[in-house]
Amino acid sequence: MSQALAVTARLCGPELERYGRCVAESPGRWHQDCHQLSLSVTNCAQNHPLVRQIRRDCSDSFVAFERCLRDRPGDVTQCGPHVTQFLLCAQNVTQGLTPGPPMGATPGDASKGG
Repeated sequence: MSQALAVTARLCGPELERYGRCVAESPGRWHQDCHQLSLSVTNCAQNHPLVRQIRRDCSDSFVAFERCLRDRPGDVTQCGPHVTQFLLCAQNVTQGLTPGPPMGATPGDASKGG
């Protein structure tokens, strides 16, 4: 589990559990049935500085993931690549890296002048 999810789970575990259970029990309608629970997770997570930084730095990938979920409510498994992109960004933030470095880049690449 990425550090970002671990932080959110530690701070908002009960909210995440209720939301996850609702999504699992409501295929095809989870986006409607679980809306209030989604808001409770969001409200809980907004209170942590790391989560706020992830939301700021990874907003593009998160918005893409949310859009995928909205567009494919009956087949959320199609949103895997969006989740992966968001989680990679969040992991970079939690490790103090700039989000979105080129694939294969290492932290030392920039200091070598190219």
